Parts: sequence; structure tokens; C-alpha cells
Amino acid sequence: MAKFNVKIFKDILKEKTKAGVLKYSQGRVYLFVSFVLYFLSLGIISIKSFSPDSKIDIELIKVIIEALQYAMVLFGGYVFGGKFIKAVKVIGSKKEDK
Repeated sequence: MAKFNVKIFKDILKEKTKAGVLKYSQGRVYLFVSFVLYFLSLGIISIKSFSPDSKIDIELIKVIIEALQYAMVLFGGYVFGGKFIKAVKVIGSKKEDK
């Protein structure tokens, strides 16, 4: 059986602080959790859809999936928004240097 390497997830979820210390990023952890829950709920719906006598409330699952989609957009914007602003600043400063 293949061994699952958790080190890559730890590296993804950590960020460097101003002091150079690696610590877990709150936004990245929330984004990861919402991502996992989103696909878990899609998996539950997929499995239940194959059973002929499924008694699952589809409307409730749809509400949960929509809420998780909004959470992923919110946390993704929080996590990657700062990086986007830094990239725009770097590009803008290079144009001014020329």
C-alpha cells in the first residue's frame, strides 16, 4: 500500500512571517477545509444517486454546497488577493524604473 505524504500539505498551509518563521495561515487552512468538505458532499451525493431507494434531502445538500462554494471564493480571495496585489505592485514598479 502506498504511503501518504502529509509534508506537502503542511508546506502548502504554512506561510512565512516577517520574522522568517513558518506558521499556519488561517486563510489557507479554512480554504483547505472548505475544499475538502465541498468534494466530500459531492461524493456523498454521487454515491447516494446510484442507490435506487435513496432518502436524501437534495435541497439541503444543495444549500450546503452553495455555502461551501461561497466560502471557497471568500477564503480564496483572502489568501490569493494579497499575492495578486503584490504582483501588481512589482509589475508597476518595474515599469516606473524604465
